[in-house]
Amino acid sequence: MRLFGQGRAALVGDPATAERLGWGTRRRSRPDPELILSPREGDPRREPWVAPPWYRPALRLETLRHGPARQPHWTYLTAAPGVARDLARLAAPPDPRGFSVGLAGLGRVGGVAATVLAAAPSRVSGIRELVIHDVDAANQQRWLLELGSIARWQGRGELPLVRAAGPREIFERCDAFLFAATDGVPPLGTRGEVRMVQLAPNRAILRGFLAEARRAAFAGLFLIVSDPVEWLAQSVFFDSNSDRQGRFVGDGLAPERIAGLGLGVMWARALAAARRRGWSETVARAGAAYGPHSKEVVAFDDVARPDRTRSERLSRAARECNFKVRDLGHLPYVGPGVSSVGLMLPPLLAGREALASVFVDGVYFGAPARLTWGLYPTGRRMADEVWTALAGLHARLRARARALDLLWE
Repeated sequence: MRLFGQGRAALVGDPATAERLGWGTRRRSRPDPELILSPREGDPRREPWVAPPWYRPALRLETLRHGPARQPHWTYLTAAPGVARDLARLAAPPDPRGFSVGLAGLGRVGGVAATVLAAAPSRVSGIRELVIHDVDAANQQRWLLELGSIARWQGRGELPLVRAAGPREIFERCDAFLFAATDGVPPLGTRGEVRMVQLAPNRAILRGFLAEARRAAFAGLFLIVSDPVEWLAQSVFFDSNSDRQGRFVGDGLAPERIAGLGLGVMWARALAAARRRGWSETVARAGAAYGPHSKEVVAFDDVARPDRTRSERLSRAARECNFKVRDLGHLPYVGPGVSSVGLMLPPLLAGREALASVFVDGVYFGAPARLTWGLYPTGRRMADEVWTALAGLHARLRARARALDLLWE
């Protein structure tokens, strides 16, 4: 077996991509590579560009109800020009000190999330430094002072270093980027879906960050916190991989390195309802939430053997809590900042299962997922009615992505 590359990763059977990377034939004196990658055929508009051995991209939506595969090698799509940058990043050894995480947008949700992450010891969170940025210089300085004032009295465990930087440095130095900036949050008293109205203004802000990411050849994680979570994640993939006419070019961010962090609070709201009724132990063990950070989210008390009444109550709780907080005269931001980001990011970075909106058959879909190189949905055995509900929801989201001009035909 002829391998290319001298580092921790090596390609097999693809001298053309190896030449693009500048990887020569692997010397026999080198130790065995940690990762062996084989080329595969597929559609880079609908599949992850790089996939670990346990993930089967060809299954697409079916991955939600299938267990892990046992393939011999990692795989990658040669049809995506941007994959060479990702393979080079994958071959680089991880920093043993932990992750450098950048966070842009220190408003309500961003500020709460930053507080939780800054207060968690690095050995627990895996975050060695938190790099913050806000367009408002005074607000940025205020949060730098506030977060710098978090410390333990004779406590064990070093907290992340907190510092401020501009977008260019964030994309040049950080392993993961959290987009929490927002514009046009609907005021209290607004009825109906309050998230979609933020798509256009927040997408406009995102384009500036995408330009900086492209300049830096960023290959880290690009994580969306701002609303509407799924559609902004879709916009990141679409905008970074389109030319000026909206045609797919595939030289931007890989879809599996983009994700949305909004499902955690939906699950927390459902679990709170289960706790009030005495179901929380069963629901926490066997249940799950799926779909978007919106009124279409679905939650199940037991994915394999769901109780319809219980699941409907959990779904309703996840969908309605946002409006109940607004009706009390407050904007809901504590739960999202803590449950979707502060408590979700550390296990995600550690490679444990987390809740996120990840790339599934061309659109970003909330599901249990795991970070290996990118974020991939983790399948589980599920009842037919659960699968039917998820397939229908995914089809509706694909149709909406098409209507929003966020799919390449």
